[in-house]
Amino acid sequence: MSHKMIKIYLGLMICLIVTGCQQEPQPHFPSEINIHDYNGYVEFGTPIQTKGEGIQVNGNTVTIHTGGTYALTGESMDGQVIIDAGDQPVELVFAGLELTCQNNSPILIRSAQAVTLTTKEDTQNKLKDTKNYLLNDIGATAVIYSQCDLTLKGKGLLEIEGRYQNGIETKGNMTIESGRYIIDAVYNGCVSFNQMVLQKADYTIQSDDTAIKGKTIFVQDGTFLLESKKTAMAAEWMDITQGMWTVESQENGFIAEELLTIRDGTYLFDSKKRCMEANDLAIYQGAFTLNSEEIGISVKDHFAVYGGTLRIDNSQTGLLAHSLDVNDGTLNIMSTVDGLHIIEKNEQAGNLLIQNGNIIIDAGSIGFNIEGTMKMQGGTVYLNGPTHSQSQALVCSQAYEMNGGIFCSLDMSGPTQLPIPESQQAGLLITLGKSFATGTSIMIKDNNDHNIFEYTSLKAFQTMMISTVKLSLGDTYLIYINNQLYGEITLYTAYSPIRY
Repeated sequence: MSHKMIKIYLGLMICLIVTGCQQEPQPHFPSEINIHDYNGYVEFGTPIQTKGEGIQVNGNTVTIHTGGTYALTGESMDGQVIIDAGDQPVELVFAGLELTCQNNSPILIRSAQAVTLTTKEDTQNKLKDTKNYLLNDIGATAVIYSQCDLTLKGKGLLEIEGRYQNGIETKGNMTIESGRYIIDAVYNGCVSFNQMVLQKADYTIQSDDTAIKGKTIFVQDGTFLLESKKTAMAAEWMDITQGMWTVESQENGFIAEELLTIRDGTYLFDSKKRCMEANDLAIYQGAFTLNSEEIGISVKDHFAVYGGTLRIDNSQTGLLAHSLDVNDGTLNIMSTVDGLHIIEKNEQAGNLLIQNGNIIIDAGSIGFNIEGTMKMQGGTVYLNGPTHSQSQALVCSQAYEMNGGIFCSLDMSGPTQLPIPESQQAGLLITLGKSFATGTSIMIKDNNDHNIFEYTSLKAFQTMMISTVKLSLGDTYLIYINNQLYGEITLYTAYSPIRY
């Protein structure tokens, strides 16, 4: 063979080799990903590139059969990751992944001991499904759907767009440890059929039904923006340690079928029906600002307040409960009907117990509407009642006691019932000669010119009932209205009506 022919032959062979290499591209890894940190690697694209054992590619679907840690990156408008690893744990690291599945869950977890989804630091990741799901044997209904315990964490961003039903759903426990999450779902945002633990992360969730839903929910910390057309967060049992919350719901904010416990945090609610609803509720600390078109807080059985600042700036009824214990804290309530309504339950009288704390109510109708008994042991209560005579600031169907603290009710006609004679604290029931406007100052002094009571009204009034430990039978007191001496009273009997 001539040298010329040999050169032509070798040239053809080189071309064929190069062409063959181009037909089978080798995986390349982004510089920020160290492949040695992972058991496997998947890059979505055309075609899908993988490295590592236990990874199977079938069309646009990647199935992971072996436990380990796998990095996922790339982009696909129709792809899916299935985990079917038996009893082995699996971790997926999202390192700049944008994945849409046209007919099922983009992340479908059939089996594993547990699965962890981690967002790599400084990466943006997005998962999305569509409204068109094919039937599958495990009934997947979410962008991330898991049959086992699921943990999410990381230092990156994960966006989830659920157009079929839910954003994230697991049949096991769900834990979110860290990261930033933006979820938009046509049904529920996050769903766990068992225990859900939410730690310090950034959550933005929009849903057409319930933003966060679980059997038992423990919230340790985090920043939450929840927008829902129905309920922001719902569970049988709910325990919130702290967090910064902004809740907007067209129906309800938090709903706990059994017990809702709030230990601290900052809360801003705007709900059309109820901001919080539970069978039992305990608030230990926290700053709350609630706005509701119906009821601010509804408790079927027992509500205990141990501290914190609770403001209900708008409501028909501020607080509704069968039993309320105020041990400390501040309650500031504005309502168009009742400020506080204590209701009967199963023909059992309701109960209000005030041990300490501060309560200020600005009510369009009744300040305290108590279907049962009331006992005041300490604290301060200011009821600014209706500006008409058809109802009163204080209505109590059974006996109530004044044993401590400062109590003041202002309205146009006075309470329907006076404290029982066994009360340890005296009081004044005064009907003035005319009504006085909002912003009127009231002052009571003793004969030694010492102030024993002072308050500025939030509504117009003509009748006032004032009780304080500083009032004593047999002593004489001076009544000042707007810093002008209005009258002098000698307290011969407690709560005897006095008219001017």
